[in-house]
Amino acid sequence: MKTTTKLNILATASGVLALLFGISAVLLCAYAFTKARMPYNEAGRYFDGVTVHHAGSEYVYGVLGLSFGVFALVAGVGAYRLFKRAAAARRGRKPDDAETGGSQG
Repeated sequence: MKTTTKLNILATASGVLALLFGISAVLLCAYAFTKARMPYNEAGRYFDGVTVHHAGSEYVYGVLGLSFGVFALVAGVGAYRLFKRAAAARRGRKPDDAETGGSQG
């Protein structure tokens, strides 16, 4: 398999991973925000008819959502760099020249 094909596959996989982490981060942060706005009683509980929600779990969901956001950012930057290296390899330059901005020749 050619180097450009490998780089394109890795870049696409990293991009999909970044997208999945980003969607998960948004959903988790939205859920944490929703749980934080629930009208808890003085004991820190909210009953919605089916389950009892306890105050404090929204912090865990918020931290989890923010960490997924960081993972999405890292995977997105990795995908960008891999796409850049693959484009440089297609043009005939060494993959390391894409990061330094070096020219061919």
